[in-house]
Amino acid sequence: MQLCKPRVMPAHKRVAREMIFPDYPSNARSFIALDGKLLPYWHLLFDLCPSLLKLDPPEGLTLFRRFMTWAYRHQPAQDWTFHISVCRWLLESEYASKVTDEQVESLLSAAAARWVNHDQSSAQGILLACRDRPMTWVDWKHNGAGLSEVIEVLPPARFDFAWAPLRRSGMAGFSRWLRIAQ
Repeated sequence: MQLCKPRVMPAHKRVAREMIFPDYPSNARSFIALDGKLLPYWHLLFDLCPSLLKLDPPEGLTLFRRFMTWAYRHQPAQDWTFHISVCRWLLESEYASKVTDEQVESLLSAAAARWVNHDQSSAQGILLACRDRPMTWVDWKHNGAGLSEVIEVLPPARFDFAWAPLRRSGMAGFSRWLRIAQ
């Protein structure tokens, strides 16, 4: 008994208008490449700051595209200050009137957490401030070193976003605000 091979039509003999994958757009390959390259930025934004999705429900796609267009032009640093750049952009964008303290706080928290995880200096903590919102954010490298201290009144930050490294002595280690570059 002889098995018959299925007959496969060579590509050059296909009907000209026959689509191999009719459900996909003609440039699906470029969508995949684009999505694959931008996926880390998507996660960097929305996984660490899910409250940003409230600005552009349900999935934040318009917000993400507008931010990435801005980021392409301005090339924000990819270090711990990345989330500060996102916050700056948001507060100057068409979303500015919708931005809540919760969203600013989540971005400051994400920036501080990245600093804590990557900083190699002798500083034990970081203090972040946003001039436009009456808030400061403190984070420590070693499970709350200095958290039991009462936060004293600090001088106002002269910059839109400022930071200060803190020594082991906790909040008493504050010396001055430093500018977070744009």
